[in-house]
Amino acid sequence: MKKPACYALLLLTFFTVTGFSQNSNTLKPKQFNNFPAVINCSDAVLSSIFNASPGQNINLSFSDNFLFSGNVTSNLIKYSNLQTAVVKSTALNNTIFSVSKIINKDKSVSYQGRIINKNYFDGYELKKNTAGNYQLIKIEKENVIQVCSQL
Repeated sequence: MKKPACYALLLLTFFTVTGFSQNSNTLKPKQFNNFPAVINCSDAVLSSIFNASPGQNINLSFSDNFLFSGNVTSNLIKYSNLQTAVVKSTALNNTIFSVSKIINKDKSVSYQGRIINKNYFDGYELKKNTAGNYQLIKIEKENVIQVCSQL
């Protein structure tokens, strides 16, 4: 009867040690320190993403001080009311801009998206403000996106 208890204790110790070894307390650098906390986005720029084909390079000028250029890696119509595009920017260390276009029941169009890079602490989230204008709002990624590898 002692052997199963010993194995259970050994297994519990193994899970505890490997669990703690996966928790990295090293802080990732911030990628967007030199950019504003809020960047205005026009509907026209957001709409243009969905006209691009996979493999095409596009330049998205969100404001005078923020240009996101990259390669469209995918542009998929998932449902009749949902289209999602992904743009990967080598100029920004392979940062990804994933954006979705949603056609609402009243035929209006909404956008949702994020600019993130797994190697950096910060990013941007696309939000619509109270005036109805789209903005990229700076986020601290670890506070918004759950890490799946941790228990």
